Amino acid sequence: MPIRACPIQCEIINNMKKLDYKSGQYIFKAGDKGKEIFLLMSGDVGIFLPTNDTKDPNFKVGENEVFGEMGVIEHKPRMASARCMSDATVIALSESEFEARVEKADPFIRALLRILSQTVRNLQDKK
Repeated sequence: MPIRACPIQCEIINNMKKLDYKSGQYIFKAGDKGKEIFLLMSGDVGIFLPTNDTKDPNFKVGENEVFGEMGVIEHKPRMASARCMSDATVIALSESEFEARVEKADPFIRALLRILSQTVRNLQDKK
């Protein structure tokens, strides 16, 4: 589920890569390895669960929201697909850059990140 980016995003963005996508293009698909976390800068991105056979996303990512974090946090395959609903620009943070940032965090925060991500995944798996 997308989360809002923090106010220090401008400082973080300088160390990330900018990617442009066309409407209908996938940023990632369910089952892919989670190699990057994304921040939506402009456009519309839909998150589609594998059981969704419609053109309407299960979740919509808004501008300045982060998505694709669960696969990176847990080192597990993506549990959903992210598809652009319009032309979109995202900023990507690599798994290694994310891990470097997490390693600097308090051990409690690192554990909390993993627990929250696993809880969301478990809730989705039960559906």
